[in-house]
Amino acid sequence: MKKALIWCLKNWEEGIAAIMLSAMTITAIFNVFTRYVLQHPFTWAEELECICLVWSTFIGAAAAYKRNLHYGMDFLVDHLPFGAKLVLRRLITFICIFLFAYLTYLAFLFMMAAYKTTSFFRLSYRYIDLAAVLGFASVTIYSIIYFVESFIDPEGYIARYVPDYEEAQEGDISE
Repeated sequence: MKKALIWCLKNWEEGIAAIMLSAMTITAIFNVFTRYVLQHPFTWAEELECICLVWSTFIGAAAAYKRNLHYGMDFLVDHLPFGAKLVLRRLITFICIFLFAYLTYLAFLFMMAAYKTTSFFRLSYRYIDLAAVLGFASVTIYSIIYFVESFIDPEGYIARYVPDYEEAQEGDISE
């Protein structure tokens, strides 16, 4: 039980993104079936799909940031010596802290200013906009963690940016 709780706390972004992406996919398939086979589409399906898309996008982006899965143009950085690479990565992470903290603030203001409700569910847009707040806040926290990690474990910090596919490709070439 304790292990499951720890796993859930460590992977909450992946869980929410997976649930929302699954719900969006199932709803879309269900809506296509009811529209074309039963000739009776449900009006709530598109609204639910949009809500799920927003949540899976912002929370999924945070999960991808946590696992360093966003695309990057690392050609220049990868060819720098270790010390310069470390300084540049630290600078980028430091800038990300303030950028994502500011985006969290703006998303929070946007959420608090929401006054409309969705047409079918009558759900306040604040609940939809909350996804952006949580996503940006999560990325801000991970940026702080990674910045601190860069001083505690510089080799481990740089190693998280080494793509796994390069090692796989090198193994394929030597065989």
